[in-house]
Amino acid sequence: MYLHLSLLLTLIGLLCQPSLAQENRANSGWYEILYCGAGPDSKAAKLQTFLPQIYKKLLLVLADVKQGVASKAFRAYFKTNDNIAYVESIFQQIAAGSPVQVPIEGAPSGFTVPYSPMMVCVDPTTPGVNYLQEQCKGVTAASNDNTQIVVLCDLFWTLTDRVMPRSSECPKVKYNKFHPDDHRLVQNQFGAFVHEFAHTYTGVWGTHETYQPTAAVKLSAKESLRNPQNFALYAASVVAECTKYVNPKRLRDNEELKLELDEGDIDAATALTNQIIAEEAADPTEEDATVLDTPPPLMEMFEPAGNATGGINLGELIPGTRRDGGGKRRA
Repeated sequence: MYLHLSLLLTLIGLLCQPSLAQENRANSGWYEILYCGAGPDSKAAKLQTFLPQIYKKLLLVLADVKQGVASKAFRAYFKTNDNIAYVESIFQQIAAGSPVQVPIEGAPSGFTVPYSPMMVCVDPTTPGVNYLQEQCKGVTAASNDNTQIVVLCDLFWTLTDRVMPRSSECPKVKYNKFHPDDHRLVQNQFGAFVHEFAHTYTGVWGTHETYQPTAAVKLSAKESLRNPQNFALYAASVVAECTKYVNPKRLRDNEELKLELDEGDIDAATALTNQIIAEEAADPTEEDATVLDTPPPLMEMFEPAGNATGGINLGELIPGTRRDGGGKRRA
């Protein structure tokens, strides 16, 4: 979900009030945290613990991305090795909290200014933020188009027992379709976070999104890069060590075959169906999870959580991803 651009101006105005700024502002690495409270039991403190966990899990995802289509997960959700570089860059930016290039209204076309990615907690008692309660109905989080802001809704905080994807939530595959074909694998804080910041770093808002796993796999290689749910489903599948995936080539063959069937080619339909059933039967029910190379310890990149500067210290993660304070023209 995405929100109106006026939110950015509202938050900037509120932060300019000295009495509010100190109490309602924290950070974790390059991520800014607004209106999430203060103290060891606050939502801000929880986020400062959560973000280093996200970072560690995304290291596993980045290791999987490098495998390209040799990874069943990458093959399913991104189709081709031609997508490796772009997918890797999006996950690197999410992991690092890289500056978001925000277009400025009234500036020349393509002119942007770098801002830190920002998370805002909805609080019905905070003037200027309480109206977001209405826009948060039914969603865990919401990205704001053409800004660096992701709003964390009340539902996000009901998922405290569902922080990360679980292997028990990995769907099975029957007749080359996911079962159950729903998004329970990303119905957790990790999934919400990756989905919304995929919006932020891809710059894709306001388009019709595909949410169900099988439908996400049906997208073309190009379309998959413009569907934030593909990034969330892929990352969650890697983190949960899922082993069963829809084969996108077989999926396309099935769809093409349906057209042939409409023309009366029953024999071709029967032959391909039997082939798929045989291949599924020959495939073990539970495969060994893909073994990923464990990155070297990076604990020196973390600071103690629970204070205004706790969480991730990621300035060295990606060369060149730093704030320079100046405007940048978007390519």
